[in-house]
Amino acid sequence: MFELPLYVYAFVGSLALFCLWRWKRDPLRAIPTAGGPSIPLLSYIGAFRFQRHSHELLLEGYRKYGRSVFKVAMPDQWLVCLNGPELIDQVRKAPESVMSSSEGLLFLTQLAHYVPLETTEDPYHIAVIRDRLTRQLDNVLPSMVDELRIVCDELLPTNQGDTVALPGRKAILDIVARVVSRTFVGLPYCRNPSYLDAAVMFTLDVIKSRIILALFPEIMKGFVARLIARGPTNSIRRMAGIIGPLVRERTALMAKHAKDGSELPDDMLQWLLEEGSKRNDVTVEMAATRLQLQNFAALHTSSSSLVHALFHVLIDPGLVLLLREEARAALEAHGWTRAALEKMPKMDSFLKESQRLNGINVLGMSRRAMQDIVLADGTFIPAGTLCVVPSYGPHHDQEKYDGADDFKPFRFLDSKEAGSTRQQFVNTSDDFMAFGRGKHACPGRFFAAMELKVILAYLLINYEMELRDKSTGRPANLHFGVSIAPSPSAVIVFKKR
Repeated sequence: MFELPLYVYAFVGSLALFCLWRWKRDPLRAIPTAGGPSIPLLSYIGAFRFQRHSHELLLEGYRKYGRSVFKVAMPDQWLVCLNGPELIDQVRKAPESVMSSSEGLLFLTQLAHYVPLETTEDPYHIAVIRDRLTRQLDNVLPSMVDELRIVCDELLPTNQGDTVALPGRKAILDIVARVVSRTFVGLPYCRNPSYLDAAVMFTLDVIKSRIILALFPEIMKGFVARLIARGPTNSIRRMAGIIGPLVRERTALMAKHAKDGSELPDDMLQWLLEEGSKRNDVTVEMAATRLQLQNFAALHTSSSSLVHALFHVLIDPGLVLLLREEARAALEAHGWTRAALEKMPKMDSFLKESQRLNGINVLGMSRRAMQDIVLADGTFIPAGTLCVVPSYGPHHDQEKYDGADDFKPFRFLDSKEAGSTRQQFVNTSDDFMAFGRGKHACPGRFFAAMELKVILAYLLINYEMELRDKSTGRPANLHFGVSIAPSPSAVIVFKKR
């Protein structure tokens, strides 16, 4: 009978005692755990469950510890979940030096291993979205609609009565990528297959690399990111190679503009270059990195949100007629303008309800504690802890939403506050955190809302759409980690009206 050497038993025993000692000294041990045990090694049971059932774990914790704090296990860290108005308010108002939104996102996605430090220390690409893009919505709308017509004519039937069956998620992603890229880099790059592929793949590379890095302790993540999980790095370099000639052309135009006031392009890349020039940061690498971060925030989020909504529309013919008629009347009166979009309250409520019930992830806010913190309820949070405010619990709370598990497309039109700005799709609150909450709420939500309404209205007016497989109702969502994705296999049949 083979017996292990005594020193192996000694090593295993010492390791177990060390893990137990660290667990006993861990301040987070005092916080209750949802989804599984918190003791060393056994906590991986909860971490395994979290990968495919995070929504269930967070809902379990929310219902048990509703206005307090609990934690759930991820493969490489604890996720400390804060709930209730008092704690949400504390997180929302905390300065970056205390609870950092940017560090929370970087820690959650592990993007810090792939982007230069100056990108996170001076995230002016976020200010460009919040200020320049939001102020330019009226100006970008015509080109958005123009690109939408062109890409739909390329992908979908152009003759009345003709049909085509396409995987819904892929088709909508292709449409969104073209429409967004028209605003981000303009013509002709928005139609460049290599550019579009690099823009779309960056998010997928980040997700894949995050999964790999989660298997390693923090001390090894940088090494693994450099040598094994290189997807995001390669994607940024690929983007730099594609847009390099365009960046050099734009910098030459900026030099010419400084001399004679000649006209400059008006798109996201140009705004990034102009902000970079104020900081002596006009390089191809800078432009590629910050542009990919914009794509990370814009492409898959918008396309997933739209597909979630479409899947609800396609199982309810009556809803199709109501939304189509509202869009037709508004566009006949105002054309493709923001004024027309504001005359679509049914669509606004419908999109908000889809985001409430589905969403693109289970979290409303994420913050990293930059120093030791004592929360309003007395809970001690050590520096470095990843704290989140889950949105899935409040969004499915029967006390906040009557029939919270049911899809009610006009819920926000039928509420007591119908017509107020509080009920609008882009508005955030403690009860609706699809776009986050507070000063760090999604800065691009006004652009995203406009984009979703334009694409949905255009599809409803120009196409009859149905699910090829109607036998199972709405295609089920996929849950992986914190993400909620629409079914990638559901096929939509598009018929030209």
